[in-house]
Parts: sequence; C-alpha cells; structure tokens
Amino acid sequence: MENNQEVKKFKTKAEYVEMLKREFYQIESIMETVSEIKAEMKEAGFDATLLVKVAKALAESRADEVIEKNEIFADTVEEVRSTY
Repeated sequence: MENNQEVKKFKTKAEYVEMLKREFYQIESIMETVSEIKAEMKEAGFDATLLVKVAKALAESRADEVIEKNEIFADTVEEVRSTY
C-alpha cells in the first residue's frame, strides 16, 4: 500500500530563532518609527495620544465600536452630572 501523504519537515531550533529574531528587529524598527511620528504630532500641536487611538481603532476596524463605547460613556457622564 502506497502512502501519498506528504511528510512535514520542521526547521531546526536555530532556524526558528533566526526567523523570530528578524521579526523582533522589524517590530523594534516599527516602534521607533511610531515614536518619531508621535513626537512629530506633539511638535505640530496635536494630541498624539488621541491620534494614536484613532489610528489603532481604524487599523483594527474597531472605530465604530470605540465610537459607540464613547457615546455610552458620554451619556453616563451626563446622567450622573444631572444628579448633582
């Protein structure tokens, strides 16, 4: 009986470490770029924290969810304030 199943060949530990190391270098480079962009936004007078949250929500396709949560937050604040 002939076995036509393909045998999966795994990489060595060193190869996996090298693959991850390259990814970590890329992450580090990206984080440096993000920091530079944040600094530039602050220098331009923008609220960098807010813009980062907006960009992240848009990138994760969660903008509508964030907007809805903020509306609920705003409604709750108004409700509580009205009891003062």
